[in-house]
Order: sequence, then structure tokens, then C-alpha cells
Amino acid sequence: MPPITESISSDWVLASRRRFLVGTVAAAGLALVDPRSLAAARSRAAALPAGELFRLGVASGDPTAEGVVLWTRLLAPTAGDDLGAADIAVEWEVATDAALTDVVASGSAPAIAALAHSVHVEVHGLEADRWYWYRFTVDGRTSPIGRTRTFPGPGRTPDQVRFALASCQNWADGYYTAHAGIAAEDLDFVVFVGDYIYEGSANRQPRPLTMPESKDLPTYRARYELYKGDPNLQAAHAHAPWIVTVDDHEVANNMIGDYGKGGVLVGDAAGIAAWRLRRADAYQVWYEHQPVRLAAPSGPDFVLHRTVEHSDLLRFFVLDGRQYRSTYPGGQSQSIDSPARHDPSRTMLGFAQEAWLDGELEASPTTWNVIAQQTVMTAMPIPFFDYLVYNLDQWDGYVAARERLLTTLADRQISNPIVLSGDIHLAAAAALRLDYDDPAAPDIAQEIVCTSISSRFDPAYLDLFEDAIARNTWTRYGNPLAHGYSLITVTADTWTTDFRVVDVTVPSAEVRTDHTDVVAAWTVAPEPTTTTTTTTTEPPGPSTTTFEPASSTSAPTATTSPPTASTTSTTTPPATTTTTSPTPPGTTTIAPTTTTTSAAPTTAPTSTTSPAAAPPVTGPRTPAAVGGASAAAPVRGAANFTG
Repeated sequence: MPPITESISSDWVLASRRRFLVGTVAAAGLALVDPRSLAAARSRAAALPAGELFRLGVASGDPTAEGVVLWTRLLAPTAGDDLGAADIAVEWEVATDAALTDVVASGSAPAIAALAHSVHVEVHGLEADRWYWYRFTVDGRTSPIGRTRTFPGPGRTPDQVRFALASCQNWADGYYTAHAGIAAEDLDFVVFVGDYIYEGSANRQPRPLTMPESKDLPTYRARYELYKGDPNLQAAHAHAPWIVTVDDHEVANNMIGDYGKGGVLVGDAAGIAAWRLRRADAYQVWYEHQPVRLAAPSGPDFVLHRTVEHSDLLRFFVLDGRQYRSTYPGGQSQSIDSPARHDPSRTMLGFAQEAWLDGELEASPTTWNVIAQQTVMTAMPIPFFDYLVYNLDQWDGYVAARERLLTTLADRQISNPIVLSGDIHLAAAAALRLDYDDPAAPDIAQEIVCTSISSRFDPAYLDLFEDAIARNTWTRYGNPLAHGYSLITVTADTWTTDFRVVDVTVPSAEVRTDHTDVVAAWTVAPEPTTTTTTTTTEPPGPSTTTFEPASSTSAPTATTSPPTASTTSTTTPPATTTTTSPTPPGTTTIAPTTTTTSAAPTTAPTSTTSPAAAPPVTGPRTPAAVGGASAAAPVRGAANFTG
């Protein structure tokens, strides 16, 4: 008789994992309420190996008007040390001053062994709209001090808000000089729209990397330990709170829901099961390293989309464009136009997330409604010989889904919708329209695409994208050459984006503004229900960034060493014209489809656009079919134009 073998399905493994993690996290929180359990956790802290435990730094995120999430992770001082398999007690404190003499909140939290001894503390009871400082302590060993702030909350309208937008930080492709720049800016928070790590390695300059591809808990954790060990990234996290979402590389390139890289697993039940286990590991490790107001994931299905309410001035809708999307039309990541590209049964966000977003937008009373998501939303047809080619990993591969969202914005007259994107490793400013073929079509929303922190743009496609930017008249600015971030200043009247660029081939470099884009508010926000208050970013951040109007003769710089002067920002008034100055080397600047006037020469071009309010648009509100990914054929080749 042949031996009997027992097979364990991936569903059983995931169900067991879910029960274990949910129970472990819940028990860890309750244990520190019991004095005996707390004493035991503290005794384990006292027995830890000597040396530095906070080698990954500290971070904060997802602020509210009365609290914030604090994060750290304990790491063994050396590779030969072991933190053990039990939870460890970590003390935390929050103060109103940088010296932490005026402590206003404190407590103990578990460094949960099942979550790589990471610590997530949701602090409540803080004062709205102010700066705080925080740190962690384990048995007398203290972490670096981080700075964070609460948001103003509903009923308050700050005069001005400033934040950084960032994405895409492939380790091998460059030093994190952009993060040093972020840490030197006078800003309130950071929005990061994905590709925090890259699952693969590249043995190229300036930071060659030969780690094996991340596919499970140990290999994903090793990669985060490398990335988060960078002092510039740590400084950017310690400087201000972050709002974070994921793109594809946190799991694997061009991930599509349950169907793997590029959707190649359609019809492969065994491959899908293995992929879901990998995705569960990837999301768990992402959570272990981020200051997010989310429950720890217990499997591959992780609800990431959420609303982050800042004030009556702006609100963020943080999306997930990877878990629920349909496979590529025709099974390819780029192609010429086709009926499948416009199929209303296909979705980028999944129909449940679409419905959630519609409801959140309709209920929003804020002046600026900000959709923070991953991939380029505006149309970007790429001239290629006699054809126009589309990047189907972007919203160009999900035209009907884009039209449904834009129809919601137009029909319901959503106030000042702005889309924030990353992924593609280039910087751009563009309009979003329902009809890109009609020059008279109204702008429904505006999009800001941040360039990469470090990830390279393949030079083989440089000419193609420069041709695309020049051809697409709804694109005001584009730069596929530089790395950096976007520094965004918001008032009730204007949305000003300074596209900040920096050399990433050297460990230290100055940041400069390559282009400034100004969007004037174009719809009327609901009347506020309370008296407007004024917010200042106090104390002043350590940036010396000063931007003057387009007549300035030199671009501003920010050094990575802390200067003493405070920041002043001067924005261009709302206008109905677009002003573009001569293009600096390596930059493509395109004016929008409005009247163009000449400007004085400057190394930091400025464009100003005042979109007309979009009229109500009639169109399909319900997709023809509701469900998961479409039954498109699997991808037949690697994606060339994706980030």
C-alpha cells in the first residue's frame, strides 16, 4: 500500500494565519493591561542584548484632530542577537516641546513578536492643530526623538497647509537625497503614494544591490530593514507625520489582484494560491514598518483605502489601485487603442471601492478634495511611429472606470478635486477631462504626478514620453529626467506645486525647484459652519526654501543641513492665463489649452491655470457587469512603460 500523504490547502494555511494573527494582536494589547503580564514584558526588555534597539528609527502617521499613530520596530543590535519569541514592553511619551520636558501623554505598548517586534501606538486626547514630539524607551534605552502634529479637524480652515508628495524609492537607483530635502522643508506632513520598497535588486550604480527577490516574511523584512536603515529616510519620517498607501512593488511589479505580476496567473489555481500567500506576507511586512491607522492584516485581503480628514480646507481619499483591478485589456500592459480599453465591466478600483469613493466625495464639505492614489490618471497616448500606444497599467487601461469617477466629480460638483499620483518615475501636471479629443472640453479635475525619490526612468523611452508630453495639450508640465518630490502649498484660493529636484547619484546634494504649477480654485465650496481659524506651522521648520513669482532670476535651493531662517512662500494669484518661462535643460514644459502670455526668463518656470467649473455630465453610472477581474488573456510580455 502506498504511503498516505496529507495535503494542506493554501486556504487552510491562510485561515490558520488569520486566526493566529488576530488572536495574537488582540492578546498583546490586553496583556499590558494586566500588571503581571506588563511586569513580565518589562523583564524581557531588561534581558535584551546590549546595544542599539531602534536602528530603524521612528515614524508617525495618519493624524486626526486629537491624535496620531506612532511607530517603531525593535531590531536586534547585531545579526547574532535574538529578541526572542515573546512580546516586549515599550514605553512611549508625547510632549509639547522638543526636549520632552512637558509630557502630555505616555504609556506602554507591546512590541509584538508575531509582527517582527513592531510597535503601533494610537495616541488620543491631544490638542488639535499643533506640533508634538515623541520617543520610545526600552529598559532605559531611548529611540531618536520624532516630531509630529495633529490636524485642525472639521470646523477649522487654516490659512495655509504645506506638504510633500513622494513615491518610488528603488534603493539601487540612487541615494535618498530627496528625503534629506523633505526633512529640511517647512511642511506639515508627507503623502507617500507607493513603491516604498522594490521587491527585486539591481546590481548597478550608485547603490548596487544583490539581495534575493523578496517573496516571503524573512526576505521582505530584510528589504525593509535595508531601506529603513537609511538615515535620510529616517530623518524624513522623524520630521513630520506621513499618510501612506501601497503601489505594486511592495508586493511585486505590476501586481493585479489575485493574478500576480501583470495578471499572468489567470486560470492557474495553484499559482493564484501561492501568490495569495506571498501577498499576505508582503502586506504584513508593509504594515510592520508603517505608521498607519489600520488593523494588522491577517491575510492577503487587506483593506487599505480610507479617508484622512485634515480640515475644512482639504480632505484626503487614499485609494488602492492594485488589489481589485481587472486584468489588462487584451492581456498586455501596453497597446494601441481597442474596445477592451473602454469596456465598462472593467475596473481599476473594484466596484465596491468605486461606490465607497463616490459616497465619500459626495459627503465631503471641504474646499479641496484630494484623491491620493498610485498610477497616472490623465490620458497619456504615446506617439510610436504611425500609432498611439497606451500604458494599460495606468488609468488609460481602464477608461470607463476613469470616466465613471470624472462623471461623479462633474455631476455632483465636487469642490476642487485634485488627484495625486506617482508610479511612473516622472513629474507632471495635467488636467483630467471626459473628452480628450475635444479641445473645448472642460477640465473636471487637476492631477499632480510626483517624480521618483530615486527610481530610474528607462532612458530608452525618454524620447517617446517627451513626444507624448508635447503632444498632449492638457499636460502643462512634464519632466522624466529628474528625481525628487513635490512640495505643495494649499490655500482657499490656490493649489501651488513646487516640483523639487535633486541629484541622487551622490550622497548629499542641494534641492532646487524645477517648475512651479499654480491651480486656482474653480468651484465654490459649501459655506463653513464655524468661524475660520488661522494655522501656522509652529515652530518654523528648518527649511530656507523661498519661492518668488515667475520674474525671479534664480531657483530656490534647500540644503540638507539645518539653517536658521524660516520659510516664506509666495504664490501666484489666481489667473486665467498660463505663463511658461524658457525651459531649463532636461525639462519639458507644456502650456495648457488656455491663452498663453510670455514671461520673464527664469530657471523655475511657473504655470497658472484657472479651470472652468465643469457642467453636469450625463453618462453611465452603473457598469454593465459587476465583479472581479475580467477574463482577459494573460500578459504576453513584460511591461515596458510601467513604474
